[in-house]
Amino acid sequence: MSKQYYNNMWQETINDIQDLIQVENFQNEPDFLKKPPQDLFQHYAQNYIRYIGIYKKLEDCYDQMVHPQKKINLKELLELAIIRMIENKKLVIQYNVHSNSYQSDMVNLDELITDLKLTPDYLEVPIPRYFKKETDKERLDERNFIIDKTLQDMDLGQPEETVIEEQYFLDTKEENILEIIQRNERGRQGIQRGLQCKQLRKERLRKENKTKRLAEGEEITDEQENEKAVLIIQKYFKGYKGREQVYFMREEEMKFLGIQRDAEDPKQQNSQFMKAQEQRQKMTLIQQQHMKDYEAKKIELKKLVQETEGPEIKEKKIKERIDWIDMYLDKTEGKKLPAKAIDYYDDKKRYPPTQEELDALKGGKKGAKKENKPEKKGKKGKKDKKEEKKDTIDLTTVIKINERVEEYLTTWGSTDDSTNFQQTFVTDVAKGLVRSSVETEMNSLVDELIEIELDNRHLFLLKKPRKRPPKPKAPKPPKPKNFKVPGAGGVKGRDVFDLLSELLEYGIVKKLMPANLADLKGGQNVLGATQEQQFATTPDPSYPQLRSALAEFVGMQLGSPILKEKLDKMSYFLFFGPSGSGKTLAIRALATECNAMLLDITPSSPEVQQKFSDKSSIGKTFYTVFYVAKVLHPTIIFMDNIEQVFGSAKKKKGVPAAPWAKLKKPLQDFKKAKFIEPTTRVVFIGSTNQPELMIMKDTKNFFEKKFFFPMLNYDTRLTLLKYFIEEKGVKLEPNFPLSTLAHLTEGYTAGSFKNALDKIITPERIKKIPDEPITIDEFVARLARQPYVKSQAEYDKLRTFFDEVTGTKDRREKSKAVAVDPKKGGKKK
Repeated sequence: MSKQYYNNMWQETINDIQDLIQVENFQNEPDFLKKPPQDLFQHYAQNYIRYIGIYKKLEDCYDQMVHPQKKINLKELLELAIIRMIENKKLVIQYNVHSNSYQSDMVNLDELITDLKLTPDYLEVPIPRYFKKETDKERLDERNFIIDKTLQDMDLGQPEETVIEEQYFLDTKEENILEIIQRNERGRQGIQRGLQCKQLRKERLRKENKTKRLAEGEEITDEQENEKAVLIIQKYFKGYKGREQVYFMREEEMKFLGIQRDAEDPKQQNSQFMKAQEQRQKMTLIQQQHMKDYEAKKIELKKLVQETEGPEIKEKKIKERIDWIDMYLDKTEGKKLPAKAIDYYDDKKRYPPTQEELDALKGGKKGAKKENKPEKKGKKGKKDKKEEKKDTIDLTTVIKINERVEEYLTTWGSTDDSTNFQQTFVTDVAKGLVRSSVETEMNSLVDELIEIELDNRHLFLLKKPRKRPPKPKAPKPPKPKNFKVPGAGGVKGRDVFDLLSELLEYGIVKKLMPANLADLKGGQNVLGATQEQQFATTPDPSYPQLRSALAEFVGMQLGSPILKEKLDKMSYFLFFGPSGSGKTLAIRALATECNAMLLDITPSSPEVQQKFSDKSSIGKTFYTVFYVAKVLHPTIIFMDNIEQVFGSAKKKKGVPAAPWAKLKKPLQDFKKAKFIEPTTRVVFIGSTNQPELMIMKDTKNFFEKKFFFPMLNYDTRLTLLKYFIEEKGVKLEPNFPLSTLAHLTEGYTAGSFKNALDKIITPERIKKIPDEPITIDEFVARLARQPYVKSQAEYDKLRTFFDEVTGTKDRREKSKAVAVDPKKGGKKK
């Protein structure tokens, strides 16, 4: 698209931000937080929705703009918008107290979306595309090259893909096989006899009908019979052709109106998808070239400004400071000079305080002491401080956003770049930035000259040498933190790439098939708010909610160092749900979109088992993995079947002992020691399909966020079936009962669908489709072999675990107890 389109979009977004800042400023009202929780929830939910729209527009602008200076300003605003969006999401969660999903991370905003006349997909929060294109690109390219080269040398260059084995229920004993053959043969003979009986009955009824008509005196000839048969055939044929014609007319009308497009294979070279990808690659190259030209021009302009304007800037700064010294002398009646040259920059030390100010300062201190005397030390003072903190709202991010908006209006609001067709840098703007950097560098040189001037004035005016204040001692470098974690001694002093090669050799570094969060298919749950009121526990989250939560709480912090520093700094996450529900796909998507390395330390895998043989090898392996992850971040440390670690070490009634419980203590040690630092883009993700085997207390304390991957509802199953079939390049017949198949597959997961379709729609079967269309029987037979089906009782355990492990159940029961007992601070309802 043209540059003007994105310039206009940026301007529209700035207008939206200005309107939203005015709404945000209402939070400074003294009684704002005294409003009912429902009103606060509505307020923050509306702000959150508006920030989602702002974020998407800014992200599109940043991805497509090629102007280097605009991209720098736009990136700062984009990251601030992301921070404020997630801050509002946390406040929405905090005030989500009006349903049984008490303060749940999966907030249902469908009613608000309907009121705002928006579609449900408006709430989708994608991961920014610049994460894998720009953030530490050179360092990560080197890391990825070493991994790819090592895997290629080890003949492991191809990405791994999860292999699902079908489940067969056939006993291979000879007598059982003969029994099955006999049973099938009897069934075949019974079907044939049934068909013959049906044909004989049909013939008998035809003869009886003919005899009856002859008895009534009706003349029947062979010609009349043939004509009647022809009419029946014509009726059915015309009906079929009529329905077919109406179907194609409807399809053409939908395409004409722009509601539907011709289906095309995105892998084809001339497809719209491939053309868009090629255009995006061209834009990326142009962006990189413009940024290189801009950086080179800044160096050139800096030399030019230093040569041409440097002396003038220096003289101006010296004059300003000499005038400051003279004014200081006048205020002190020639008795005192400034202590240091750098006091010029400090407003409090710039000029000496007057006598009135000194008296007021002394009086203020005495008054403060007197006021503090009658206060009693105790719990009351502490409560007051807590209440003060609760009554204040942190609007730091809003202030910074407003500063970026003002910067945009000052720099680009009045700049006419209509003649800048190539969207290269603007020299005047670059010169202004360079001039400010030159002035900053000049300050240190001027300060040295002013120090000499202060020495001379002391000798000439005060008749005594100046006692310079002692130079502040350089702070000692902080001692390296002595992390009390196991295994540090075994790898001390080794190069990180040497350790990486060792992890590659043992198969811990994984290269999975690339994916995107959008591949985690699922329909919106537009009745989520209603279900929250009706269900006794937290209802299942929808997959769009899950995608947005993964992007906000995991992807944003994994992809950007600034966002990791400013946000919650969470590093330990739990993924749980039925097998095949998308847990591994989500990890692949996060690794792809955040350009993260994946370290798989699943203890049940054959490659890793030998590294966990004894206590010393466990500590050494964990330290190596966490150290490499921290140095070569962003990294995802993945452990599947986490219930084998966080389960009970001893066998209990109905619950088997966890075979790898000995790994729990070392993992907890790494978390307690804060080995993953707040600014390090490393996350630990545990995955399980049997969370009911885990110890609840340990799970709650160790994992900071828990994500539930639910079973598929009807809408999601229908969407997935259609998506997987179209992905194979197959167009089903208009009368194919896809809806029926979606109903029949209740309880199945996405992995079941994909595995079954891979076995049904093979290249050989695709060739036969024109002559032998696919039938629903083929799906039923293959799906019957899939092992990933949860019974209702087993799935209810997952729902119960979800309600408990997220703390929703405890918060809900606590709020109900407070509401019933007014002595605890609540009100009777």
